[in-house]
Amino acid sequence: MRQVFASTGGAGHRQRMRERVMSQGAGTLQDYEVLEMLLFPGVPRRDTKPLAKTLINAFGSLSGVLSASEKELRRHGAGPAALRLLALIPVLNERLSFSDGRAERFDISNWDALITYCNVTLAGLPGGQLHALFLDSKNQILVDDIIEEGGAAGLTSSDRRAALGSHAACSIAVALLRRALAYHASALITVRLACDDISSGVQMERERTLIEELMAAAPLLSVDFHDHLVQEKNGWLSFRSWRESLDCESQGL
Repeated sequence: MRQVFASTGGAGHRQRMRERVMSQGAGTLQDYEVLEMLLFPGVPRRDTKPLAKTLINAFGSLSGVLSASEKELRRHGAGPAALRLLALIPVLNERLSFSDGRAERFDISNWDALITYCNVTLAGLPGGQLHALFLDSKNQILVDDIIEEGGAAGLTSSDRRAALGSHAACSIAVALLRRALAYHASALITVRLACDDISSGVQMERERTLIEELMAAAPLLSVDFHDHLVQEKNGWLSFRSWRESLDCESQGL
């Protein structure tokens, strides 16, 4: 849900915020507080809270601020020093994504590019794997996570235990969306590799609840859930096209 602040005023307390981070950790900060502290070096002699809240209001989230253009940021009050500082954050994020062994920034902005990625990168991997492709605002892959049945290899143990409970689909969806926020992803695609002796249609039906949970919940967090793919003998089956075909059959079309 998009956060809107009723007021962007109020006195800044830089030292108190630094002490809070030292004693409680940066994870306790809200998005506008993280942005407020990021702006400290770029706005050395003014309270940065009003600007931080104004930018969050304008772009909807910290991720939205960091992906906004210089022109858009300037229009909402960011000065030259703040602009130079904010421009470094996406660069840092991109450098880190390359250096830690995650997926290359493969552009999958259309269906053909997505299928090419699946054929080149995923098709030869062990059958049954479930992958989550986390994308940036340009539909380039930030991270390709391998998700195992009943849990995610890259998730915390608590997430994995939750996924094994009676509400598995909801738990896995929540865990995946938590990952999307951690990666500052703008979109998500899931891909199931072929399972032995299980047709793509049956596999799709098995995962229907999970996919519908993601389709419903992702937009609430400003994440686009593009699609779910299942590997077939001669290609890939899209959840959206599969569901459309079922709807047509039920209507006798």
